[in-house]
Amino acid sequence: MIELFPQSDNDQFISTIDAELYFIKPSEIPKCQNCKTEVAYHEWEKNRVEFACHGNILRFHFVDGLLARVEELAE
Repeated sequence: MIELFPQSDNDQFISTIDAELYFIKPSEIPKCQNCKTEVAYHEWEKNRVEFACHGNILRFHFVDGLLARVEELAE
């Protein structure tokens, strides 16, 4: 089971806008705000998107197409 933690501002390497655009159009892979390259990992599902880069993992949850929650996952 994956352990979830509250997200810290220092670990927000994907902007909310980039996550929303990727949710709408998964072919638009966002760039990491820290290393300025495409994220190392991305996954699209019906109600969420997930990104990983430089050891951090963020999961964005959507409800009715709107961003509802962001989580930072433990490795």
